[in-house]
Amino acid sequence: MKKNKKKETENIFLKRNLAYTLVIVIIVILLIIIVFRHTYPTIPTPKAAIIDQLGSPLLEEAIRYKNQTFITITKRLLYKKFSIVDYYSDNATLEEYKNLANKGYKLIIWRTHSALDRDQKFVAISISEKYKPEKYPTYVNNGQLGRCNISGYYYFGITPKFVKEIMSGHFEDTVIILMSCNGLRENYYQTAKAFKEKGVKAFISWDDWILPEDNDNSIELLLRYLIIENWTIGKAVDEIPRSDSVVGSAMLRYYPTTFEVKNYVIPNYKEANLPSSSWLNILVTKIIDKFKFVYN
Repeated sequence: MKKNKKKETENIFLKRNLAYTLVIVIIVILLIIIVFRHTYPTIPTPKAAIIDQLGSPLLEEAIRYKNQTFITITKRLLYKKFSIVDYYSDNATLEEYKNLANKGYKLIIWRTHSALDRDQKFVAISISEKYKPEKYPTYVNNGQLGRCNISGYYYFGITPKFVKEIMSGHFEDTVIILMSCNGLRENYYQTAKAFKEKGVKAFISWDDWILPEDNDNSIELLLRYLIIENWTIGKAVDEIPRSDSVVGSAMLRYYPTTFEVKNYVIPNYKEANLPSSSWLNILVTKIIDKFKFVYN
């Protein structure tokens, strides 16, 4: 009888100690979470974006190329690897471009006009605002914004200096598919290089002029290779046929041409997505469950 009472007393003491220990452990972990969140701000959820400047109603009708079928198919494909897909068209303003690197995009489909600066050897990416140098005089004078001549219509274009000096934040493992003529034209790599220095993993584009319908068809095929087939960037790009037309003979390229980029596979962020510090929440839950098991 005494032995049973002693055993019961020991069990009560043990459970009480376990309860105290659990409380202490939870307090410590909560303190870690507080410090973590204070030290490391919340990381944006990995997302994809479609920037459809070619379909913007702000463009002159003669240079506007709306393709809702392409947009619908592209969204459907992107949702297979991303839980969030943002769409920009007339809302693709200069302010949005300034903050593009801050938004957590891991894949950007950038359907846009561009223009070659033949003197300084770079590609300016057109935005949908008509060119009025008095509107952004500082940016224009500093070479951060240029003038894109799109079939006789003039629009502002962002330059490599804009990416380096005006665009805030930093990309992380982002793949940009620039659906633009001459995005990776030979010896015109400054824009791609600026994005690379800004944290972009891979920059994919054409090396010559291409018709809008050929552009859409080829990039849809590329996305099927990258997302449905889960191919590497190198294999997917190499499988896209050359586009020969009255405007040029364009091949799809990627930059930089490193082994890492060639063999990079876009992850399934939809499956792997966890908010920052969620691992700490999971840890707390597991510890509590473990103590519940022992306590019971």
